[in-house]
Amino acid sequence: MKFDRAAPGGGVEVNCRLENGKAFLEWEFYFDNREESCGIEDHIRLTLTDRRGETVLEGIRLFREEEPLQSVLLQPQLWQGPSAPWLYALEAVLADREGRCLDRIVRQLPLRSLGCMEIQGKRELLLNGETFSARMVGYTFPAAGTGAARQQKIMEDMRWLLKMGANSIAVDMDVEAVPDSFPELCDRLGFLLFYRRERNGYWAWAQDGEEKFRIQCEEKVPSFRGEQDSLFRPGSSAPTALYYQYRAKWSREPFVYIVPESIQRGESCNYTVKCYSNCDRVALYSDGSLFAFQRGEIEFVFQEVPARTPGVMLTAEGDGCSEALSVHKSFLAKSCNSTQLTHTNVPGRTAP
Repeated sequence: MKFDRAAPGGGVEVNCRLENGKAFLEWEFYFDNREESCGIEDHIRLTLTDRRGETVLEGIRLFREEEPLQSVLLQPQLWQGPSAPWLYALEAVLADREGRCLDRIVRQLPLRSLGCMEIQGKRELLLNGETFSARMVGYTFPAAGTGAARQQKIMEDMRWLLKMGANSIAVDMDVEAVPDSFPELCDRLGFLLFYRRERNGYWAWAQDGEEKFRIQCEEKVPSFRGEQDSLFRPGSSAPTALYYQYRAKWSREPFVYIVPESIQRGESCNYTVKCYSNCDRVALYSDGSLFAFQRGEIEFVFQEVPARTPGVMLTAEGDGCSEALSVHKSFLAKSCNSTQLTHTNVPGRTAP
């Protein structure tokens, strides 16, 4: 007799209900070949350990018992996304009357309550009873390679998304299968993982392999990797300008980015320059001299920027952050690309 690894939760499913600062947990257990003979005193022992290694919950249930095992956890450490992706260590042991282990499951467990509710005529996503704004990115997995290399690339992609301020990942199940380790990786890093099986604009959230509810995103979900409207081009390790546009909307870590493709020479022989930033004020320097300050949000466009040397040397400065970009004027007659431009001190320009 063994736990059914193909069942919800890999054989151990938990439903979490939050009330008055307590977590009310209901446990279900699934087994292969349940009809096999078993001892009358065979039992399941459950242990939950916090991040300090302290045991915070134990439970015991006879194997033959039909009712779910219920427990209450006081002052639980709730999973709250990238800012606090708290996880408990779960161990479930199937043992005989002598305490000998017949089977054992060990995995990480996030305690959270997630659902939808109509609020003022709008369907809102709630995490642990509070409104949750899903900053979602559509993710496609790297091209097939060795297992270790593919896993390393996925981890690098996740770091880019964390730096950008994303908190949710959407995977199209009609396109590719999700690696077995990916849901646990998302839990560990603080991402909610949504699935889409039909191209109808809805994304489903599943817990322990079972679909719980669907949401419809009001804004377009950006693609992580693709030829158009994506954060990265296939085969490229450098983000597109769209990445920094979303980072300016979502991230709290101060940054400023000069968009190379935005630099245009006007009839006056001066230049137009666009910056993305999550700071409320950006200063632009040309050839080392202050040109102008601007206040705003996300996008800052500077007009009639002078450049008196053979190269356009720009520096943008925000609250505790800056970036420099230099490009020779002869290249501005062509389309800007990464081989013709030089950034220095670019936050997030290299792999996180």
